[in-house]
Amino acid sequence: MSKGFHMIGWRMGWVCGHERIVRAFADIKDNCDSGQFMAIQKAAAAALADPEIPRMVREKYRRRLEKLVGVLRASGFECEMPGGTYFLYTRSPKGAGDRGFATAQDASQFLIHDLSISTVPWDDCGAYLRFSVTYEAEDETIEDDLMAELHARLQRARLKF
Repeated sequence: MSKGFHMIGWRMGWVCGHERIVRAFADIKDNCDSGQFMAIQKAAAAALADPEIPRMVREKYRRRLEKLVGVLRASGFECEMPGGTYFLYTRSPKGAGDRGFATAQDASQFLIHDLSISTVPWDDCGAYLRFSVTYEAEDETIEDDLMAELHARLQRARLKF
């Protein structure tokens, strides 16, 4: 439900199979934990019944990712449109101005502390940053304003790659 239906963190699932196995699973589940409360179950059922919702969600994130890719490329990042996610991973810059970054963690800390740009560092297989397009914006004009501000901040940083 998280990505396709804007229900971030909502976990829904179901079990099917032989009646006795399903009943045994339900008995165990009743004694181990609890399920989602009814409002989340009803919201999930309504979302699953409306095929327009995931189409609108995909379109919104595709549009936002295209804008983000454009801004990042214009700022020196090498990145491509991701498929099937609202996250974009790209190689981390090696420095900014006269500062060097040994890791993506260093770059991410610079971006958040000096420029108020939030990223998630990923140093496990090279120095990468994760950008997200899950920000709050009422319309495309506000999205464009956010991207313009991101571009201005990245330009001021004088990033080195």
